[in-house]
Amino acid sequence: MIISIVNQKGGVGKTTLAVNLAGMLQNRDKKVLLVDTDPQGSLVQWQAVNPKPVVQVRHVPKPLSARQSRIFRNQADIVIIDSPPALEKTTRANVTYSDLTIIPVSPSPLDIWSANETVSLIGKILKKRKQIKTRLLVYRKIPGTRIGKEAREALKAYPFEVFQTEITQKIAAVEAMISGLTLNEFAPESKSALEFRSLVNEII
Repeated sequence: MIISIVNQKGGVGKTTLAVNLAGMLQNRDKKVLLVDTDPQGSLVQWQAVNPKPVVQVRHVPKPLSARQSRIFRNQADIVIIDSPPALEKTTRANVTYSDLTIIPVSPSPLDIWSANETVSLIGKILKKRKQIKTRLLVYRKIPGTRIGKEAREALKAYPFEVFQTEITQKIAAVEAMISGLTLNEFAPESKSALEFRSLVNEII
């Protein structure tokens, strides 16, 4: 199974999402591979902090090919692709070779509006490959805020299903990334870890 995480907007936390999804899936006896298609190599930098990461990373700083996607499928049970912002060719390739595409959206008016570009791009791809599943994820939600509560309703304007799980903005996820770890290693009983486990339950 290949899962791509995409959003044409930068700074939405795609890399943190990819790392922690991978960590939770690996903990379920799944062999997981992270593929970094961002030329800046954010996942590669995360891996470099820890000489023995629980999840291996491959860096493909250009649009994924059909041959590469087949190779990655043979190397792991689940492949998670971290996509760069603003590079349409790379995003298009990542989505094309995926079984599931996740669009993380922060609950702010600007982020919700800007998700339209990504949704539109995926809509064009789906005209040719209707079997690709796409889901929206309320991500980095700040608990107790009005916009946080209204985010799910706002995302209903888009043609894709929204995950029931919402990921809140917590310092544990940031500290885990800085340490070169996944949340499952760094703070397995934290609220953030529980939220990611819930998301994995929905995916599986």
